[in-house]
Amino acid sequence: MSTATRAWSGPRTPLPHELPAEVVERKGIGHPDTLADGIAELASIRYSRHCLDVAGAVLHHNLDKVAVLGGRVAFTDVGGTYDRPLRVVFGGRISTSFAGRALPVREILQQAAVDQLRTALPGFDRVTLEVRHETTDSSKFTHWFAPRSLADLPERPKAFSNDTAYLVGSAPRTATETAVLLAEAWFRRHVWAGSDIKALAVRDGDAFTITVCVPALAGHLTTSAEFDDAVTDASRELAELLRERLPGRVAVVCNTRGSRTGPLSGQYFTLSGSAVDYGEDGLVGRGNARTGVISGAHLAGNEAAFGKNAAYHVGKVGGWLADTAARTVAAVFGPCRIALLWRNGARYDEPASIEITTAKAAPPGEAEELVRTVLSRTDWMEDLLTGRYLPAIEPVEDLLADLDRAVG
Repeated sequence: MSTATRAWSGPRTPLPHELPAEVVERKGIGHPDTLADGIAELASIRYSRHCLDVAGAVLHHNLDKVAVLGGRVAFTDVGGTYDRPLRVVFGGRISTSFAGRALPVREILQQAAVDQLRTALPGFDRVTLEVRHETTDSSKFTHWFAPRSLADLPERPKAFSNDTAYLVGSAPRTATETAVLLAEAWFRRHVWAGSDIKALAVRDGDAFTITVCVPALAGHLTTSAEFDDAVTDASRELAELLRERLPGRVAVVCNTRGSRTGPLSGQYFTLSGSAVDYGEDGLVGRGNARTGVISGAHLAGNEAAFGKNAAYHVGKVGGWLADTAARTVAAVFGPCRIALLWRNGARYDEPASIEITTAKAAPPGEAEELVRTVLSRTDWMEDLLTGRYLPAIEPVEDLLADLDRAVG
């Protein structure tokens, strides 16, 4: 397949930090959609590792169809109990055997769901949980999900794109992206705060407005007024930190529908830390991108990496290559966007197009050479199975240092 580098015609598309306005959203680690992403990703990682142990290769699977179906809590003024369970439904397709021997798929997936929920929900021990297994091994190819040997894995020894897809990587994070991640991390430092935090940052010129919705976690506060005071204090402290680092006006607005009256459970109040207590559902791919934020200014598609096969699936491997290429180019030429297009069946070092946008002028061919060097790599799986795209909260100190670099 021929490979073409697409050159920009006319003025290049601005990078996010160059735009007059930028909007970035973060669905916190306890948001139902992020829960689904995390469960799918951890299940894929655990399954892949087991396959490597018993078969020497990652078997075919696609676990990016996880649903988190909200439970229901009967609330008291400052507490409550589950009267309908939180349900995790595993969909997608997965190999359940290798060389005629059954694999413990249900056990791996179920434990991954429990472990990710325990990590993401500070009140997990109060949750009633039910896990449903609706995966299949359906395929037009008889041995695709029941391989007799490694010979039934056609992606070995040279991986290729399993679909036509457009993947975009960018680096480094903008100040707006870092600020929205910092908002979640800042509130999660407080023991009274749940983990289903949604933050949205708007940069208008050099002025920032950050709107945050943060839940109270049962067992730490007793009144609505106490919750309002805690939120107000934390918001003020975060605003002060940001004003020390950002060049323009900073406003932090929190819990715009909250009040100081009525029972605590009448506010944004949770047992688990998440709105799953209210019956809110989550699905893979409806929330944050691989970067951990929702940032439309990157011109990326909606390809979800979570739960996809790390051995060859373009939605994950292509994303890793785009992200790695972006970091590599940014180290030399500053902020950049790298967009890669693969057609179904293409080798990963032979994309159909490469689009490179850099903040600093790059001598002809130099940035492309860096990208092509990354595309020649085949070591992505080791990195992906360490949890690179597993949803997580970064330390406040690291985010503050990142923010300093972004505005420096």
